[in-house]
Amino acid sequence: MKSKYFYMKFLGLLLVLVGFSYSITSFNNLFAFIFKTRIFNENLNVYLMSIGLILPLYTFLFGVHFYFYIDYNFEKINKFIMSSFILLLIFGISMVIFTNIKILNINQIFEFIHFSLSYILVVLSIMGIIGCVKYKY
Repeated sequence: MKSKYFYMKFLGLLLVLVGFSYSITSFNNLFAFIFKTRIFNENLNVYLMSIGLILPLYTFLFGVHFYFYIDYNFEKINKFIMSSFILLLIFGISMVIFTNIKILNINQIFEFIHFSLSYILVVLSIMGIIGCVKYKY
C-alpha cells in the first residue's frame, strides 16, 4: 500500500515540476519572440507556435490534479487519468517525429518548447500507464 501511494505521488510531483519548468521556459521563449530579444526564423507564425504552449501548461495542470485529487477510488482505473497519460504519450511521440520532419510547417507548433520535453513526456506517460494498470489508479 505504501509503495503504491509513494510511486503515484512521486509521479504526480514529477509531472508538476516538469510541467511548471517547461511552462516557464516556453513562455520565456514566447516573450523573447514578441519583444524581439531572440531571433527566430522569419516565416514563423506566432499563432501556430502558441499552440505548443498548451502542452507544458496541460502537463502542469494535469500534474496538480493528479497529485492532489486522484487517490479516492481504488476499485477501478480512472478513465480521465488513463486517457490523459495516453494523450501525453501521443504528444511526446509526435514531438519526436515532427521536430525532425519539415512537412507543412507542423514543427512550428513545437518551436517554443525544448525538444527534451518529448522524451520526458514519453517516460512519464509510460510510468503513469504502468502505474494506472498495476495499482488501479
